[in-house]
Amino acid sequence: MRIAIISNTDTFIPFAYALASSGDPLMQVHLFFSASPDEFVNQKVISFTKQLNISLTEEKNANDLYKWLPAGNFDVCFMLGYGALINLERLKSFHGKFYNIHFGVLPQFRGPVPVFWQLKLGIEKIGLAIHEVTEKFDAGPIIWIKEVENQPHYNYELVNQLLGQLTVEGVIYILRLLMNQMPVPVMNRNNIKPGYYKRPELKDIMIDWHQMSAFEICNLVRAGNPWNKGALTFLNGQELKVMDARVVVPLVKPIDKQLSPGVIAEDEEKLFVCCKDGNMISINMLFCNNCFIPAYQGKLWGFLKGQRIG
Repeated sequence: MRIAIISNTDTFIPFAYALASSGDPLMQVHLFFSASPDEFVNQKVISFTKQLNISLTEEKNANDLYKWLPAGNFDVCFMLGYGALINLERLKSFHGKFYNIHFGVLPQFRGPVPVFWQLKLGIEKIGLAIHEVTEKFDAGPIIWIKEVENQPHYNYELVNQLLGQLTVEGVIYILRLLMNQMPVPVMNRNNIKPGYYKRPELKDIMIDWHQMSAFEICNLVRAGNPWNKGALTFLNGQELKVMDARVVVPLVKPIDKQLSPGVIAEDEEKLFVCCKDGNMISINMLFCNNCFIPAYQGKLWGFLKGQRIG
């Protein structure tokens, strides 16, 4: 079976490895790779394909894909992370199955960065879906869905890695059906309301101390880590990013009117900040002036009790 993979990220590696190292001489894996802005990712992908002897075609212009896919005589193609909308009219000569791997549960989390929104919204389960490719983003018939419990230690990068690992299960499931010439069933998700979430803007990664609860702030911190170094706020007009924080439920709720949302309540060794729901967050790591600042050094940097953040 000739298998095509289209990607612009390294999260395809787990399932590509599972296929290429299966020991099946009839299993041929070919990669079409659109360069990532992260040069480290590009080098990682190139090294991986050389190590596993996977055929690699690097995209040079927008027409390359429409030449490569039909010419490869592939039985099936899996796409993960490719940013451009596929023009199926230009792929009429490609007769294989064509699936997209989406790191968000569908149809609830359509859009380009579903991992961010799943973490920010603090949903109970985080997941991915594999669906047929159509003329619209994330809108094809859904073949497979996998969900896992959202854990307090999950952040944006860790979830992407986890979903990359879980993708192996879905890809193997589909390939077994195809190899045994069995129909690939479509899931009925018509009773679920679709949702679309755009790429995060500045307002989406900023802490709103007067509107967000302690739990919502910590969810945002995880959703922005590490790509944005956490959640954005300000102190004395200076940009400040909260990289790690957890919810602290005080034994006695603050009654001091000065301890309003965003006010630092503790600066000795730990950095506690009041939130609108009466809870606090314990900030463990900050990023300011291009420096990583642990909470126990906060006082040395001028993060003092009574100051208001935001």
